[in-house]
Amino acid sequence: MYAADTTTISHEVGGTGRSREISIGRRFYSQDYVRAKDGRYTWKSPSVLGKWSYGQNFPGVVRGEDLINGINPGFLRLGAFNTAYSADGGTFEGVRTTVFNGVVTVPELGERQAGMFFGTEQEDGSWRGSITWKLWVGPDNLPRRFHAVLRFAPTHGGGGVETMTMNTIYRGWGSPVKITAPPKHLITDDW
Repeated sequence: MYAADTTTISHEVGGTGRSREISIGRRFYSQDYVRAKDGRYTWKSPSVLGKWSYGQNFPGVVRGEDLINGINPGFLRLGAFNTAYSADGGTFEGVRTTVFNGVVTVPELGERQAGMFFGTEQEDGSWRGSITWKLWVGPDNLPRRFHAVLRFAPTHGGGGVETMTMNTIYRGWGSPVKITAPPKHLITDDW
């Protein structure tokens, strides 16, 4: 993958989080914020709304074999190795699907520029846990939807379990896509 434009919406303790990341080659641009129900921004990165933070991707960050998603061969191998099941997935957006699902427990869970990742051996991470996942695939063998629930537990005891739900929809297979960098006047090195 050479380029990606990803938007993530999350439910945070202080409100609704929204992050958008654009990667083009090794260039990486991001905007992240949490907005409270009263409209106030409780967290922003960069600190000026509408600006973009800029940095360089590390090798393997954009497309690592350890990302949790429905198009990553590394995650799909992990899921299949840990007893995956399939069934009739019904119709999704007008397409007949097969749904694959399973649960896998991993010794490391974490987050980085490209999304959530798993580790099959505990390293320096502070979280471990389970991933309950479902992947809907069309008759053309292309993913249509991916849903996962991650349950994070602290590696070194203490604290409670946190839960994250991911829902990804894949559309426009074979359609041309153009991903462009934000305008230069909106880019800052403020993280």
